Amino acid sequence: MTRSLRKSLILWLLLPTALALITFLPLAYHLVHRPAMEALDQALADASLALVPHLEVVDGEPRFVFPAAAEQVLRTDRVDDIYYLVLGPAGRFIAGDIGLPHEPPEEQELHGDRASFDAHFRNRRVRVIAIHREIAGSPFIFVTAETTRKRDQLAVDLAVALILPLIFFAAATGLTIWYGIRHALLPVEDIRRALHGMEHRAMLPLDTLAAPAEIRPLVSEFNAVLDRLEQAAEAQQRFVANAAHQLRTPLAGIRTQLELLLRSPDATDREARTRHCVGALERLGHLINQMLVLLSAEPGGRHAGLAESVDVPELIRERSPEWIRLAETRGLDLGFELDPAQVIGDRLLLGELMANLVVNALSYTPAPGEVTVRCRSVEGRSLIEVEDTGPGIPPEARQQVFERFFRLPGASQPGSGLGLAIVREIAHGLQGEVEILDPPGGHGSLLRVTLPGGAG
Repeated sequence: MTRSLRKSLILWLLLPTALALITFLPLAYHLVHRPAMEALDQALADASLALVPHLEVVDGEPRFVFPAAAEQVLRTDRVDDIYYLVLGPAGRFIAGDIGLPHEPPEEQELHGDRASFDAHFRNRRVRVIAIHREIAGSPFIFVTAETTRKRDQLAVDLAVALILPLIFFAAATGLTIWYGIRHALLPVEDIRRALHGMEHRAMLPLDTLAAPAEIRPLVSEFNAVLDRLEQAAEAQQRFVANAAHQLRTPLAGIRTQLELLLRSPDATDREARTRHCVGALERLGHLINQMLVLLSAEPGGRHAGLAESVDVPELIRERSPEWIRLAETRGLDLGFELDPAQVIGDRLLLGELMANLVVNALSYTPAPGEVTVRCRSVEGRSLIEVEDTGPGIPPEARQQVFERFFRLPGASQPGSGLGLAIVREIAHGLQGEVEILDPPGGHGSLLRVTLPGGAG
């Protein structure tokens, strides 16, 4: 599901607004509706009180004198029907509409001498006000009631009067929020356009100062990533150019030898040129293999699921026969000092790391020389060392030798200049590091690879 920042912001801003409106509406309705109903009740109570002066007690007998004109005034209302009732002691009917409710429900208490309640009369809902008075020592009840059409209409009018402004306010608020978010996200849209308009070879950094403070760190991080991508692209271009040069040279030599081979009538010469071509093809194959290993060592080159716990001494013993044969061919003494060490990583790449270290030392150490391979574990880190008695590496070139296709000036041995670059790339991929140190004897070179230790 695609997430929209604009929709999320609108939603999170409108939700509290909607909740506030939903909460405010009933509260406002209650605050306005209650006083209005109380005013209508008070008018009805005044009508009940107006009945009191028309009752008099003569010789112990109550007499209610209510002129027709006064009754007409009482019952006249443009909306509702008005009813009244006068009761004497013991609920004795005196005047008015017989059957009009005069007692509030049991759950409703009488407030002083007045009772206000809703009831039904003649199949109609009415609002009743009953006032209790004592006249000439006897209790009387004066009751007035009216239908609820006016009250119902008032409730509707109040709701409409409250809802319509709130609807307008909600619409205005929603529009304001939408416009505000749209305007606030314009810098993001500008960044998108800037990214869309970038050419492949002209990826300029974004203007950090032009971005809002909230997304400025994001823009800075993007510029950093862009810078790394540009550096990687440049490194890749250099790699491709160097690789093309490295491949072109042996291929051109092989082609030349093959052309001469076709024209040569001498069998001895043909055999020598054939051996030369085979050797060149072997070197070319080694170069291509090194390039593939280098690509595998780069981030994303090999799947992280290939990582395992590797026993370093065991891996060295497994790869050592080929190193021993090379040492014997070159007249060198190859020694091993192997202490327990574990590394979490790709077994194949670890093997290539060690092979490049050892072969590099064997290739550049003149006979009769010594090459020593060591491994050990120190404070949770695994150390792999290769020490030789060769000419060593000058301090000023100890960083350059890790660059791809770099070779020391005056190097007499053939090579591609990728061995130590492969070592560094694999070490960095395993969260380790490689460094060139001065050997204890002060002669030759010492290369040390430090890797995170694995479970033993």
